[in-house]
Amino acid sequence: MASILNKPDINTNNIYFGADSASWAQRMAGADGWDKGIRAVHPLTHLMFRPLVAVLSILTGGNRFYASLILLATAGGGCVFLMWKIIQWMTENQVYAILCASLLGLSASHLIFSSVVESYIFSTFFLLLFIWLLVTNKPTYLLVAVSVATLGITVTNIVQQALTVLFAQRNVKRLITIFTLVIAFSIFFNVVAKLVYPVTEYFFIPRNLMGEQKYLQEIDINRISLVTEDFFVYNVVAPQPYLSGRNEMPRFNFLPGTIQNYSWFGWLAVGFWVFTLSLVFINIFSGNYAEKHNGLLISMSACLFFNFILHAGYGVEPFLYTADWTYAFILIIAIILQDTAKRTWFTAIWLFFALSILLNNMWFLYFIARNVSGYLA
Repeated sequence: MASILNKPDINTNNIYFGADSASWAQRMAGADGWDKGIRAVHPLTHLMFRPLVAVLSILTGGNRFYASLILLATAGGGCVFLMWKIIQWMTENQVYAILCASLLGLSASHLIFSSVVESYIFSTFFLLLFIWLLVTNKPTYLLVAVSVATLGITVTNIVQQALTVLFAQRNVKRLITIFTLVIAFSIFFNVVAKLVYPVTEYFFIPRNLMGEQKYLQEIDINRISLVTEDFFVYNVVAPQPYLSGRNEMPRFNFLPGTIQNYSWFGWLAVGFWVFTLSLVFINIFSGNYAEKHNGLLISMSACLFFNFILHAGYGVEPFLYTADWTYAFILIIAIILQDTAKRTWFTAIWLFFALSILLNNMWFLYFIARNVSGYLA
């Protein structure tokens, strides 16, 4: 999919839900990408991605663009693997772990951002890796290393990891230790990145982060409605997106009310999804779920709330950021339904649910690919 939706010699910026895919491809793999500006909110991306792509280009005969697509797909696959590992550790239910991992891998958000060159799927990978290391009691230095990488890709995501430590372990001393080290090492590597790639901005200078104000949005009923739909529906089961044109190129977006644009088999997937969410709410209000992993449940809920508050007023296209919270949403569902998953009828329903999502979201990708094919040929 990545080789279909991204082309090295065509500007694909703002085609796919506001993604700066051409710019990120240039930063990661372009011959002069080292000179492509990096905002303070992504302080270590040059330092992380360009060396990795250079190494992977050994597999592509020196073609760094296709090496960047391999890196993108590997991160997407890594997210699915980590979700499987976390659910398997949590429930010791192999089938349920596979179905939960499939739900993440087949979600619209994951399919798009594992295929369109951007930074978001890498954030998801490190957020999940951090959870895996935390719940399996790995050493602090590994948590620090992963958190530095997370901050280096997108500064705000470090808040999610802080919330995870705070509520999953409730160890304030360890929280302070980890994130004091994270900030210190991040500043050090940011200075190194500035020396190697002078276009890098310092994230620890507040003035540099103030430039993000241009992405602030007016918070009104339409904005809240769209963010809510992206949070709870479109990120998993996508409708047909709105298609428009700009500068002789197509553009795909979700608008308020896009929820009406499902195919008949899409409504089947939505039905299964509504059924799943209904089970979640019934179990929450009845208290009918295992409390063994209550700390992780609270931390993932806090991450979801943080992202909702953040993106209610930030970002032109909310779907662009869905990879930052879809993993948390699926973990919440997995924790609450783990006892229900022991029943055969639930496993059968979720298998059909996964198949319906596969069908719907393949149509979603086909719609996008068909409409860009004439421009990217």
